Order: sequence, then C-alpha cells, then structure tokens
Amino acid sequence: MRLTGRVAIVTGAGSGIGRAIALGFVKEGARVVAADVNLAAAQETATQSSVSGYVIPIQADVSRAEDVRRLMDATVDVWDQVNILVNNAAIQLIGRDAPCAELDEAVWEQTLAVNLRGPFLCTKYALPYLIRAGGGSIVNIASPTGFDKGAGFTAYSTSKGGLSTLTRVVALDYARHNVRCNAIVAGATETPLITSLLEDDETRRRLEALSPLGRLGKAEDLVPLAVYLASNESSFATGAHFFADGGAVMQ
Repeated sequence: MRLTGRVAIVTGAGSGIGRAIALGFVKEGARVVAADVNLAAAQETATQSSVSGYVIPIQADVSRAEDVRRLMDATVDVWDQVNILVNNAAIQLIGRDAPCAELDEAVWEQTLAVNLRGPFLCTKYALPYLIRAGGGSIVNIASPTGFDKGAGFTAYSTSKGGLSTLTRVVALDYARHNVRCNAIVAGATETPLITSLLEDDETRRRLEALSPLGRLGKAEDLVPLAVYLASNESSFATGAHFFADGGAVMQ
C-alpha cells in the first residue's frame, strides 16, 4: 500500500470527489481526516471506510481561519502529523454566477471565499506541520474553467484560475522543504456540485460532448491520480497540473 503511515486531510470530503479520494487513500493505508462544512456528510464518509477508525470526520468551513486552525490542530492531536493535504472543497453557484457586468458581488465574494481563500488558509496552516514531518504533498483540485473554458462563470472560473496560480507559487516557495504542490484539473464530473445541471438532458449531452471520450467523469476516476500525487511515486513532480478531463482540454 502506497500511503501506509501517512496522515491526510481531505476537504470537501462529505461527498463527490472528496469522499472518493478520502476512501481511496484509506485503501492505500492512509489515515484520513474527512473535513466538510456538513458534519453529517463527513460522518457518512467515515462509515463507508473500508478500515474502521481510519477516517475521522470533522466539521470545518474552510473559508474561516478559526475553523481551519481547529482542523489542523485536531488532526495533529489525534495522529501527531500531517503528510498530505487535498484542497477539494468548492462551490459553484449555478444559476447565479454570470458574466462580469451581470455578476452579483455577493456571489463573487462567496465563491472566492470557499474556492480560493479556503485552499489558501488550509495550505497556510498545514505547511508548518508538513515541514515538521520532513515534507509532504499538497493536491489541489483545479478546473479547466481556470484556463480557457470558463466563459459565463466569472466567479468560479476566476477562483479556479487563482488556485492554479497558488499551486505554482506554493510549489516554488516550499520545494526546499520537500513540500510538493500539484493540481488535478478535473473536467465535468458527476458530483453533487453540478447535479442541478445534469437534470437537463440537453445540458448533459452538451457536457458529454466536450470530452473526446464521450462521457462525464466519475469521482472515482480521480482517485488513482490523487494517490499517485500523494505518494512517493510522484516525488519529482511539483507545480504541475495533471488533466483528468476526458481530453476536453484538446477541444
């Protein structure tokens, strides 16, 4: 098992990609803190773990510094270390996000608070523990909308573009501490985040058509890549973006 002895924090672990990664890490031997703003959802993730006691659910709003500090402290109190951080928690206010001139400022503030301030705070407060452990891995869940696929979603796209920049800056600043920071660029994936979009058959077909593979992604599709980036197998990779979008970037 590739993550034996490691302690991982996964944000947004109450559903979707975060839940799949948390459970995938356990199968590789990691102990996981499943952080989510919805404690019941995080607890449900813990009940699905293949190994009893290897997932601890913690309620945390990643946009609040006090919650993030509590999350880090609780992890170290229980398991004495942090080796892996997965910044997955995100929101997309579908139906409210819009082109810039039409965008409500409250939507901008809320989206950036979770999607960019959240990863910044989690990274900031995890770094001392990662350094103390002799190094570690940060995995950010990015999006093609942060590159050139985000027209019409000003807040979400900007937040994901900022996350990609944060990935590169942290990689450069902390490489000397053996802390690696990479991003998985996840394409359209069937998760609760876009459930409302997928209820419309035409929208589903349009999203499927974006991928040369002809389908939407599944949360489980990202797990092997997340394990790779969290493990020593990717020891020479940092500041990189790994696309898992069914080839949509080539369209």
